[in-house]
Amino acid sequence: MSSFSVSELLTSTGPVLITDQLASPGDFLLHQLLSEYVKSSPDGKCIIISTSQDLARWKAISSRSGFNMAQKLEQGSIVFVDVPTQFPDLSPSKETTLLPLLNLIRRYIGELRGATPSLLIFDELALFQWIGHSELDVSRFARALVASCAKNDVFLAIRYHIAAPDDLDNTVRILLQLSTYHIEVLPLSSGKSGAVSGEIALHPGSVLTSTPRWVISRSRALQYRLGEYHATYFERGTGNAVL
Repeated sequence: MSSFSVSELLTSTGPVLITDQLASPGDFLLHQLLSEYVKSSPDGKCIIISTSQDLARWKAISSRSGFNMAQKLEQGSIVFVDVPTQFPDLSPSKETTLLPLLNLIRRYIGELRGATPSLLIFDELALFQWIGHSELDVSRFARALVASCAKNDVFLAIRYHIAAPDDLDNTVRILLQLSTYHIEVLPLSSGKSGAVSGEIALHPGSVLTSTPRWVISRSRALQYRLGEYHATYFERGTGNAVL
């Protein structure tokens, strides 16, 4: 098994899907991705679309990670969209459904032209189905989002919370078909542990055309421990950091 770093995923050519569960939230990966991206690409641009974490939390975690998100927002190098606040009427009862949000994202993506590299973080997509949007509407939204990012050469990372791990919905299946890599954030099968927060598996996606740089099966999943500022990753039974 070859090790990988979150920042190296930015060199892949398509979307990365991060799935998590209630017992193993994967938001720490998004924060790590943003931190490593900002530090490695000071001239890059990033769009964050958040349905689950407000701006205050993103700022607090970025501060602990060693960069000033407020300054990046003022400079325009980071754009933050708090979906519940900016789209309080984003209801499935509306005829336009998710179109207003999609149009806003497309406008922001259009404004990224010329910025290299560019990153879009979507945290997280499953909420739309929980509030009543149909799988068809959400899957169409996902396809349009992926297409817009691909057309404009924007790296896309999507988090999707899985409520029933043994019964994947159609939106997840479509996202798997559209992704270059799929990161699974999994709870420990043995239950909670003070020393280990969870496990990570990494699978090549359907659209990956080259030989995968990383493959981490569930049976050999990396374990991780969440600290105050970052996550530490290690192989099972060792406690030795590998990332």
